[in-house]
Amino acid sequence: MNKVSGILVRLITILIFVACLMPYAAQAQFAEDALRFSTFNVPVGARSAGMGNTSVGIAADYSALFTNPGGLALVRSFEFSVGLTNSNFGNDLTFYGITTKSDNSVTNLNNIGLVYPVPTKRGSLSFAFGFARVANYSSTASFNGFNPYSSLVEALTPDVNVASMSESERESFLENNLPFQIFLADTFSGRLYPNVIDSIQQEGTVREGGGINNWSLGGAIDIAKNISVGVAFNLLSGSYSYDRVYTERDARNVYHYAPPFDFDRFRYQSTVNSDLSGFNLLFGLMYRKPGRYNVGFTVKTPTYYEIEEGFSDVGTAWFDNGDWYEMKKPGSTKYNIRTPVVLSGGLSLQLTEWLALAGDAEYTDWTQMEFTNDNPDLADENWVIRDVMQATTNLRGGAEVSLWDYDLKLRGGVVYNPSPYKGDPKDFDQLYYTAGIGIAVENNVSLNASYAFGKWKTFRDNYYIPGLSAPSRTNESVNRKTLNVTLSYRF
Repeated sequence: MNKVSGILVRLITILIFVACLMPYAAQAQFAEDALRFSTFNVPVGARSAGMGNTSVGIAADYSALFTNPGGLALVRSFEFSVGLTNSNFGNDLTFYGITTKSDNSVTNLNNIGLVYPVPTKRGSLSFAFGFARVANYSSTASFNGFNPYSSLVEALTPDVNVASMSESERESFLENNLPFQIFLADTFSGRLYPNVIDSIQQEGTVREGGGINNWSLGGAIDIAKNISVGVAFNLLSGSYSYDRVYTERDARNVYHYAPPFDFDRFRYQSTVNSDLSGFNLLFGLMYRKPGRYNVGFTVKTPTYYEIEEGFSDVGTAWFDNGDWYEMKKPGSTKYNIRTPVVLSGGLSLQLTEWLALAGDAEYTDWTQMEFTNDNPDLADENWVIRDVMQATTNLRGGAEVSLWDYDLKLRGGVVYNPSPYKGDPKDFDQLYYTAGIGIAVENNVSLNASYAFGKWKTFRDNYYIPGLSAPSRTNESVNRKTLNVTLSYRF
């Protein structure tokens, strides 16, 4: 989890309290949920990926359907494209002075589709349809260290006056409070108190998975000499999974008193499985000066998502005398998200017959993300989004060198994605370096490959306790490696 303001901390505290009162309370959604589904982090096509993901001003193949449909007008032959992507996510996570390394990888179909140019006497008219994997959520994080200051048990035990509740409210509250039900909290003098508050060994593993699939139908037409416009209608579908296994242990035998104060171990597992569907439109324009330069512009409308989510929390406590207790809290919810408008511009220059340069700029105002449900809690979260988010401009640049004697093209580039959270330090910005190669297998068959390496820093708060700053925070150094291979056949 990234930058969180004091407002967000207070909101989370309120939501935890509400969850304890309700048997099947809706899983809380936060700003990072909206951000996750608003961000497409997988480039389409190895040529674009090798040149720093530049595409708005240089797209002239099947990938234009997803980056600048105006570029489809430059495709004058039938084109079939298929590609694969392998992504590796690595994380060096530091928790109370101890660094733990973790990584995972996943291979997906990157794209498959067809461009169909319509024969015309003048100008150009082309259509395209197909599939692309535009987002990948695979990640991992593991930590292990001694926390002398706080415990998750305390975070799950809201400081409330149970004596002031009615009998039915008090019964419902206590029946649904996980620490109370597994003897990690108890009532005293009319209030609820945790039995474990600090000096415990904490360890955990978080794994995320899933991604977004984009099914697109679009086309482009020349509206004047060397000017084309295009549009693509995109249907989005996908999934997101989150699995956290978190353990606290009395590693130093601090809790050695009579039951229930003979705490030994607490295991807390949280799982979330989301199915999503949505749609958007992408409009593109391309102005070209053949043999010299291209200029492109795109507007991507908000994506309208519907997300169905199932979740489960399971807490188990063990004690020195051999007793153990467990509580399960399953549930489900449904919510809607509207992502921001995305504005992009790009330029490509053909400096010589063998050297091309390209650059893109992409502007997004992340404060315009919002939950669109008629729900007071989500309406409050929209205020949080406006408070903690900011507008960003992603920058991308790349070069392509053609070695005609070898039917070979060499590519390189760089990608800079600023953090969408206000106040984040510069090392929280994502920086990618890319390289690529293209080979003409036959006159009408080309094979392109790219490799990207990105790195940035972030942090994750395992829980929140009012009055304590970062009671259980992990500092993370993230790297992502992506290999993309695309085969194109023109006929």
